[in-house]
Amino acid sequence: MRWTLINAAVAAALVIVTSPRVEAGTITINPSDDAAIYVASGIVIHNQYLTVANSIDGAVKFPTNQISGEIGSALLSVNPYGLPLAIPNLSVYGYISQTGTISASDVNAGTFLGTWTLPSNLGFGKDAYFDVTQFVANADAPYVGFILEGVGGPDIFSSLEYNYGHPAQLAITFVPEPSSSVLVAIGLGFLVLWFYRHELKIRIGLVEPKVVGAASVEC
Repeated sequence: MRWTLINAAVAAALVIVTSPRVEAGTITINPSDDAAIYVASGIVIHNQYLTVANSIDGAVKFPTNQISGEIGSALLSVNPYGLPLAIPNLSVYGYISQTGTISASDVNAGTFLGTWTLPSNLGFGKDAYFDVTQFVANADAPYVGFILEGVGGPDIFSSLEYNYGHPAQLAITFVPEPSSSVLVAIGLGFLVLWFYRHELKIRIGLVEPKVVGAASVEC
């Protein structure tokens, strides 16, 4: 019977190893919309650069329908469309939305997420990243939006309409599930525990050993 248990353990291990599992991965989400918001008037201008200046906020929205699974990290990125960048430090605000289009209702929207210090050597074709993991992980809405504010300027970043390869983006990395080796160890651990308890029951007389012919075989 010991051989039967060993065979069962091996079979269980093979099942676990060959079973499909979700690998850790990263997805990159493009905006549903981006725009320049003229704060004083509330006018929203689409189809231009993602601009940040004294009286202009840069706004960008992303769909969340591609996000499934536990988020390990979420990074908002921008890349310059015009140089030099006159504002080295941007204030970043995050908000949730039911629509993917930026409108006048997005003026002054959002919760302050932090200050984004742009790299001094940020050039064309290079991305700067800002960590928005906690905000995105807790966002329960079809869209998440970000407002970029600054003093002075302007800072001109790539947009959906004008870019050097891609607009602002949201990079999501998911938390991996336990590896197959961990699952195998857990499965075999349970089998060993069962076998030990079964042997213990035989020794203290709670379970009778099976008899085959004249030989006694323990279960």
